[in-house]
Amino acid sequence: MGYSYVQVAMTIMGSEKTEDREYRPLEQVRDNYPKFVITRADPIQRRNGIIHENVTDLIGQGLDFGARSS
Repeated sequence: MGYSYVQVAMTIMGSEKTEDREYRPLEQVRDNYPKFVITRADPIQRRNGIIHENVTDLIGQGLDFGARSS
């Protein structure tokens, strides 16, 4: 079983401050485990190697966090 860091938020699109608040904890972790921000329905993005996923897409496709780390 692999490990991943996961940050969950309803949305990160309200403001840049909100987006920064959700990404900052993951950006401060300095190891090589995959890092994810999961939201409800925001446009998908990547930031500093952190993968952003919509929860409905993640569940609907039956994927786990490790399947998206590459």
